[in-house]
Amino acid sequence: MAKPKQELYILDRGGQMVFYFSNAKDQTAEDDQNKLLTASYLTGVLQFAKAASGNLISSFEMGKSDIFLKKGNIIELFYVLIAEKKVKMNDKKADKILTSIVEEFENCYTPDQISNWDGDLDACIEFTPTIKKILK
Repeated sequence: MAKPKQELYILDRGGQMVFYFSNAKDQTAEDDQNKLLTASYLTGVLQFAKAASGNLISSFEMGKSDIFLKKGNIIELFYVLIAEKKVKMNDKKADKILTSIVEEFENCYTPDQISNWDGDLDACIEFTPTIKKILK
């Protein structure tokens, strides 16, 4: 049986994707297009969540998935965890996971590195093993 799908998006304040991770085994060109569309959709959601909750976790349901949002502590990035309902993720568990991800990402990258980032998604590829470990 396939593992329930989990995805992580890290977006800058303008909604541009800085990092993406999916635990799905096979990624297709359609999946690549879908992640860009999802990132665009999440930009509007993030603006609402930022205004509504400050740094607290926000969550909502979308179809067969639960979506959890958290703002970074030092670097103004938005961390979005999307989990299929089969994962049985709740706000407390998602907050713990996203807090770990925020701390690890902010220990790995400086605000200057992110502000000088050129849009290359492979620039943060070395962060993937950390995400895999946290999402286990």
